[in-house]
Amino acid sequence: MKEVIQYRELLNFAEYLDLEDIQRDVWKMPDVELVPKRLIYATLKSGGVVIGAYLQEELVGYTWGWVGNLEPYGVFVYSHHNAVREKYQNQGIGLQLKLEQRNWALKNGYKLINWTFDPLQSKNCYLNLHKLGATCATYSVNYWGEMKDALNVGLETDRLYCNWYLDSNHVKEYLAQKQRDFTEIASNENHSVLKTRRKGIFLEIAEMNLTNPNSLLAIEIPSNIIEYLAKNKTLAIEWRNKTRDCFNNYFSKGYKIIDFVIMKENKSMRCFHILKK
Repeated sequence: MKEVIQYRELLNFAEYLDLEDIQRDVWKMPDVELVPKRLIYATLKSGGVVIGAYLQEELVGYTWGWVGNLEPYGVFVYSHHNAVREKYQNQGIGLQLKLEQRNWALKNGYKLINWTFDPLQSKNCYLNLHKLGATCATYSVNYWGEMKDALNVGLETDRLYCNWYLDSNHVKEYLAQKQRDFTEIASNENHSVLKTRRKGIFLEIAEMNLTNPNSLLAIEIPSNIIEYLAKNKTLAIEWRNKTRDCFNNYFSKGYKIIDFVIMKENKSMRCFHILKK
């Protein structure tokens, strides 16, 4: 029988002792990049939320956020970490942690959770945009400055700032898996912002269209940017720079990201941000 993961708020400091180790495991962070467990606990004691995922007595993941107040959003929950130990990933734990965070926020009167994520990290994009129903219309260049962990070293830390409107029809449709299928948009060149080509194991950008007039657009990204960083850093940087131009251009024209599509093609995966004006 598959063991059941238990989710609960981490209310006692003794439960925080593994949080730094989880950061090391998930993001391969050097100690200089770690968020100290006492700082995370301090946000809890000042109105934040930390929720853990337990397999029996082992803490296998956690999500962490605090309350913010910023125009134009008003009061919201800012979600900073959503981490699952590497050996427990791809089992839906990260998704459930976010849903537990949503439940906490709604119970406490909050209707919006915000966070940032890398637009080139396909797994995070799929979780945040397709599974959870977050939307994005803000792009920040080198948001965190230089970082030394395995997911960021050597690449400027550009981020999408996303909005998760917890009680909206959009979010409810996505959580119920009743969202529109945008595969036909992703596979239609008339909606493409980038034309790409395969060269060995890598995907290259052949052309970039910053004047596409369609109300629905698709911006393709590599399926595994970490492999590009390890084996073809120059190409990884090119993807960062050119997609940066695409997002900033279309955000300035009133588009926002509403979904993320993954399609199987031959032996590879193709990944697309879906934008709507």
